[in-house]
Amino acid sequence: MELPKQAFYQHFSFDASRRVQLLIILLLTSLSVSAHHSRSEYSGNPTSEIEGAVVNISWRNPHVMITVKSVEADGSETLWELEGSDAGTFKRRGLEESQIKVGDNIKAAGRISSRRGTWIAMSNILLPNGIEMVFGQGEPRWAEEYVGGKLFREPVNQNDKDAVEGIFRLWIRSVGTTYGVQDEPPLTPEARAAYESYDQLIDDPVLDCTLPGMPRVMTVVGYRPIEFEQDGDDILLHSENFNLTRHIHMNDETDVSSMEATPLGYSTGVWDGDALVVTTTRVSWPFFDLPPLIAIPQSEETKIVERFVLGDINDTLTYDFWAHDPVNFTAPIEKPGYMVWGYQPGQERETDGCVDYVDVPAI
Repeated sequence: MELPKQAFYQHFSFDASRRVQLLIILLLTSLSVSAHHSRSEYSGNPTSEIEGAVVNISWRNPHVMITVKSVEADGSETLWELEGSDAGTFKRRGLEESQIKVGDNIKAAGRISSRRGTWIAMSNILLPNGIEMVFGQGEPRWAEEYVGGKLFREPVNQNDKDAVEGIFRLWIRSVGTTYGVQDEPPLTPEARAAYESYDQLIDDPVLDCTLPGMPRVMTVVGYRPIEFEQDGDDILLHSENFNLTRHIHMNDETDVSSMEATPLGYSTGVWDGDALVVTTTRVSWPFFDLPPLIAIPQSEETKIVERFVLGDINDTLTYDFWAHDPVNFTAPIEKPGYMVWGYQPGQERETDGCVDYVDVPAI
């Protein structure tokens, strides 16, 4: 039986007596810009079209990149960087690297970056053979014959739902993040100043393939699946996001106060009926990421509570989220129902090794 919301959050409230007056020091060095960043630079911009020849394809994670050279009427040339989602997500949509080749003359559409005028978040590509590649869940723009663009999660018949029990299977996000958290997070003045000065295209440590920690590995996941595995009395939570695995210690009463902090922290779990409740502390990852909140300073005093709730018809997993950092927050941040994962039989986790962005080839 699900705990009442108020009782749930009171049960996991943070002990205010442990508040420490330390501010996180951001010691990030300047990093070269690459593709491992938020896509906010494209948000709200109109869709534009370009035409040109493909000169480079980097079909990898965490973002597929396609370089296109266009030639203007006056003979000038422009290199466009078309940025997409990860290769694993595209594979599940039926999009493969073999469908597009260097040398292809293509038409492409997408939103141009507000910060980098030759970067485009690609949505559609029309290939020389007349087939259109649709990279999101939208509709084809030019052609009747296309690949991709389908609903991400196919319907699951009841027999497949009844064949499995519990959460120990692979889950793919089926409902987009609602972004229902507060636009003005409850931060101390010092934390707010650091949060507002953060530049996602310069300051993000994942730009150089530094593996992220909590909560980012769970909340900035796109459509990369997660999978629960029984490990003796404990639980392993695998994420395709950088192929990271969290160890959830079940019914564990270990005193973690003197334990060394790590990016993923130390997680303990308990069952509440069919719901798995996971509490994570001792997190050394310096940023609290809960989109649309990105890069709030995070101290090792942070406490995160996640609740994975199995749906009544056995094919959805709802993700409730609560966190408090007494160093940087003036109040807890919570979002019940922040994400929903769906059960999709027959899917597997893909390799999601991070690769630094390759420099734009010279014309």
